[in-house]
Amino acid sequence: MRHHKGFSLVELMVAITIGLVILAGVITVFVAQRQVYGTATAQASIQNAENAIAAIVGPAVRGAGFAGCGAFSTAGTIIDTSGGGLPYNFSAPLFGYDANVPMGGLNAAGDSNSGDWTPALDASLTGLPEAGSDVLAVGGELPGTIPVPVTDIVGNSGQLTIQRQPFAPPSTATVQPGMIGAVSDCAKSISFVIFSQAGANSNNLIIHHDQGSGTGSNKQANFAPNFPQGSQFVLLQQEAFYVGQGPGGQSALYGAVMMCGQWQSLSVLNTGCSKGNGGSVSAPQPLVPGVDNMQILYGIGSAGVVQQWVPASQVGNWSQVYAVRMGFLVEGPPGSAPPGANKTQWDVLGTTVKVPADTRLRHLYVMTLSVRNTTL
Repeated sequence: MRHHKGFSLVELMVAITIGLVILAGVITVFVAQRQVYGTATAQASIQNAENAIAAIVGPAVRGAGFAGCGAFSTAGTIIDTSGGGLPYNFSAPLFGYDANVPMGGLNAAGDSNSGDWTPALDASLTGLPEAGSDVLAVGGELPGTIPVPVTDIVGNSGQLTIQRQPFAPPSTATVQPGMIGAVSDCAKSISFVIFSQAGANSNNLIIHHDQGSGTGSNKQANFAPNFPQGSQFVLLQQEAFYVGQGPGGQSALYGAVMMCGQWQSLSVLNTGCSKGNGGSVSAPQPLVPGVDNMQILYGIGSAGVVQQWVPASQVGNWSQVYAVRMGFLVEGPPGSAPPGANKTQWDVLGTTVKVPADTRLRHLYVMTLSVRNTTL
């Protein structure tokens, strides 16, 4: 009689059990490795975001108040600021607004209540930042440019000639209508809006500062007093930083420049706007995604020495802010932290920021910047 060889039912059950145990182990290792990979990727993403914040915000804050050889304290202007408030206000290197309400949620719509900041948020910025995040506006020389000599200037002619483009090589950027310019002989300065320019690709660039109408245009074409040849021309910029609603379900850090009388995307610096006022509007665009919140403290004191750190609500004289300390709560993508492992409450420069119990890895990034030109 032949005997057929094979597995008994018991042997088969044992084999299946062993297989399931091995499979469970493989799945466990796979899930753990996937979590490790996701966390590492999120950490790299957060690090990249923090590097971007430092690269974008750092130069603007450190350069606040710089206007070539002139100082903001000796500056005049022919720009129409009849609208009042923040736009084209270069009376101090920077201005801040302290959020006085809690963060309303992640990726919330812009807050239209100016009273949710102290001092009250400028009307030009209302509806842009999210509630619960501070706002900072800085003014100074446009990053990436250098002062250049003025070769021909007549105070009442509505134009001046500069030796070359203020953008240092190898940059191919050019002066654009709507940008803010300033002329200084080191004893005095005049700021104005560029109406038009000619000779963008050659030496002896002609800058027109014709008269316009409305906030953000020139009230007059002539300078008073006059400036000698050899004075310096610089490009100025007024930029606001805030946390706003971003694409992809994440709040983002925004940077907006004042051109054509409105806060616009930085891309407008490459295109300009029509005759310095009344031009097309390019809405502000997010610079760094995944920024949940921003809080700011200001180093105030005397004679250039910081004596205490205070929020914007306690700054009495913005010209005596010598340093800025900025805290950013930066988040990674969903699933970058194990469920239940994330903090839901963060201390951001003394302000309690609450976030949902989600699976996003988060990190608090703090940087302290010196406002180098306050004492000029």
